[in-house]
Amino acid sequence: MSDVLDIASYRAARKQTVEPGWWELHEIPWNLPIAHWSASSFADFNRCPRHWQERRIKKQRERSGEAMLVGRAIHWAMEVNYRQKIQSGEDLSLVELVDYFRDLAFSQVLAEDLERTAQEPVWDTDFETARERGALMLAAYANTVAPRIQPIATEQEISVDIGLPVPVIGFIDVETELTVIDLKSGKKKRSKPKEDWRIQAAVYGHARQKPVEFHTLSATVATNAVSIVTPLEAPELLCAPSAPERQAQIDTLHHLSKMACFYMATIGPDDPWPTLGRFHDWICDFCSFRDTCPAWRTT
Repeated sequence: MSDVLDIASYRAARKQTVEPGWWELHEIPWNLPIAHWSASSFADFNRCPRHWQERRIKKQRERSGEAMLVGRAIHWAMEVNYRQKIQSGEDLSLVELVDYFRDLAFSQVLAEDLERTAQEPVWDTDFETARERGALMLAAYANTVAPRIQPIATEQEISVDIGLPVPVIGFIDVETELTVIDLKSGKKKRSKPKEDWRIQAAVYGHARQKPVEFHTLSATVATNAVSIVTPLEAPELLCAPSAPERQAQIDTLHHLSKMACFYMATIGPDDPWPTLGRFHDWICDFCSFRDTCPAWRTT
């Protein structure tokens, strides 16, 4: 046992032989070529640094999915409704709103996406089928949920200072006197917030000092069966952290930012960052960069 070092000697010897590591992460200077963070960017980095690197550092474009396009178009239509409702106090008629979605919103969202990505989206079905599914989803939400919402603002861009060298940018779907509302759409019914939603709630709640409620709107590709879940049906969709909880969430975002700076300093912008998505439940299935990912290399 005489050759076994005590812990103090071990630590001293280790510091002499090992390059600076995680214990010195806080000393890594800001070195990221980004103008801002966002809730989705934080969540992306948390799931897979390599995917974040491809998108935010290398500026690689990704193909959009059908569900994403449908969701954007629904948001666009609801923005039109809520913007006039701020003054009128009344929702647009379902016929007018759905016609707007079919005639303009969905087509324009697709056109803008093609211009932005220069790639055809990944269709689960086709343009017409996706548009009609979106119209059904929009009509159901506008008929059952929108009447109980009186907005004071909609689609507001916010820039939040959480103490990082760059701001956190986001868009608030709807703000009421009491809460911030974020509408999520997809193919599967959800009754609990995803990880990136919780990050979003931390940022938006910090900005407005209000609880954040998530509304989930979904329709299956197979049957077009629409599901709507709000905090009335699933209380977990209301995120109202205490002040200490919110501060702990902001501290976590600081750590993620520092970790990104650490990878930039130790790995650089070109070599692959850690491929943590390989251990995620589903993220690799939707990754546009999987074909070139070292974690999926077979030879």
